[in-house]
Amino acid sequence: MAVCKGPDCTLNGSDAVFEKARQLAPRNCEVYRGGCYGLCHLGPNVVLREDRGQKRDPFSREDFQLMNTPGETYYWHMSPEKIVRVLERHVGSDQKQTDLVGDPAREADFRNKT
Repeated sequence: MAVCKGPDCTLNGSDAVFEKARQLAPRNCEVYRGGCYGLCHLGPNVVLREDRGQKRDPFSREDFQLMNTPGETYYWHMSPEKIVRVLERHVGSDQKQTDLVGDPAREADFRNKT
């Protein structure tokens, strides 16, 4: 699970989301800080990817880009309360929280609204 650490996401509370995720994440969920995904106006952003058994490359594009790979879920407008639900239901019970998922197919949602 990558929690954005870009300046806008940080201003919007990503540090609190990251700390809550670190406190509550089960052993099978690695929590780290991702770079800026360029979706600052939709943050704090969290990207959840299934473990494929490969060692994570600290310089991977995955840290700053949505890859749209199987098992990737992009959550937007996150808060400490929402990350608790993602950890309990998505990570804990494999129930994606569709009402919290950002959908790149909905182009209007991804336009910068500033």
